[in-house]
Amino acid sequence: MRIAIISDIHANLEALEAVYEFLDGQSIDRTLCLGDVVGYGPDPSRCLELIQERCEVVVAGNHEHAVLGLLDLDYFNPVARHATHWTRDALTDAEMKVLRSWPLTHVEEKLTLVHGSLDQPDLFDYIQTSWEAHLSFQQLKTPVAFIGHSHVPITFMLTDVVDYSQEDRMQLDPGAQAIVNVGSVGQPRDGNPDSSVVIFEPETGNVERHRIAYDIQTVQAKILESGLPDFLAHRLADGR
Repeated sequence: MRIAIISDIHANLEALEAVYEFLDGQSIDRTLCLGDVVGYGPDPSRCLELIQERCEVVVAGNHEHAVLGLLDLDYFNPVARHATHWTRDALTDAEMKVLRSWPLTHVEEKLTLVHGSLDQPDLFDYIQTSWEAHLSFQQLKTPVAFIGHSHVPITFMLTDVVDYSQEDRMQLDPGAQAIVNVGSVGQPRDGNPDSSVVIFEPETGNVERHRIAYDIQTVQAKILESGLPDFLAHRLADGR
C-alpha cells in the first residue's frame, strides 16, 4: 500500500496539478489531504474540485474554518484576513457546504490525520518544537500522525525522548511513534519553493518526502490580477 499525503494547497492550482501529475507515476493506492485547500491563492474552486475528485479523506484546516466563520479572524495577520474575505466571496454556497463537511481529525488503525496539533485540534496550534510535539504525542493513539499547517517539513519521533529529523527518506521505528509534517503543496516556507508531498507505506514504515517544481510565474500572475495582496505572489518564488 502506497499512500500519498498532501497539505496546504492554498488555492494554488498550478502546484496541485504538478503534484497530481507526479503522483500519477508513483503507483499510489490512496491520496489523503490535511486541509488548507483554500486561502491565499487565486483558484479555490478548482482546487476544491480536484481535491474532492482525488482525495479519499480530507480534514479541515484553519483557513477552511476561517472562511466558514468558525475562526476569529483576529487570529490572522492583515494579509491572511484579506485573503479570507476574498476566498469567502469567491466560493459558492455548495462549496462552502463541502468545507463544512470536513472533520478536524481522522483516525485509522495505522495513522492519524490532523491539520495542526492533536492537542485541541480546533485551536490549530503549530507543532514546531519538541515540547509542542510532546503535547500531541500524549493524544496520539496510532503509530504515526500526519500534519501540515506550518508549511515546513519535519518529522518528530517519540522513543524515550522526542527527537526530530528533516531527512526526506525515513523508515519509522516500529517500536516508536512519529508525527510527520508533510510540508505544503501551494506555499512552502522552508526556503524551497517546490511543492512538498509525502508517500507513506504502512507495511514497511517507509516515509518518502518529494519536492515537485511547478509553474510559479503563472500563479504569481493570477494572484496579481485577482486583487489579492501582492505579497502572496512574491513569496512563492522564495519558498517563504
